[in-house]
Amino acid sequence: MLAELDRIARAGTPVLFPMHPRTRAAVERFGLAGLLERLAVTELVGYGDFLGLANHAALLVSDSGGVQEECSVLGRPLLVVRRSTERPEAVEAGFAALVQPGEELGGLARSWLSDTPERLARLAATPSPYGDGLASARIAAPTAALAGLGAEPVVPLAA
Repeated sequence: MLAELDRIARAGTPVLFPMHPRTRAAVERFGLAGLLERLAVTELVGYGDFLGLANHAALLVSDSGGVQEECSVLGRPLLVVRRSTERPEAVEAGFAALVQPGEELGGLARSWLSDTPERLARLAATPSPYGDGLASARIAAPTAALAGLGAEPVVPLAA
């Protein structure tokens, strides 16, 4: 994976890599630090910062199941480095693709990055298979009304 991320960075695409401490230890253990030189490596980021970064990413690469849901709400493409997923809806809707580490990852990443404006426009017009992100507001309004607190109307936030 690191070799392919390095290859993407060498081609001129900025790559931000919030690295887990276990990954950092493996990089050091296997002598792979040279593959990080062209990447913008950071410590892990919190959830809010992650969402902010993801919202502006041309492409995400992850093995996280949760990121598969978030990318569809944000309208961002995701390469899922796994053999299978418990969230096939993101793949079926076109937000994500399952990919093996190595050359397959790099090839698909380059392909998806080559049509970024078109892909982002297509994803922005595709509804998230996981909902619109307003479930908590829809739950809070009737709950507040039942408690006699009144309720504010549900107003979607701009992405």
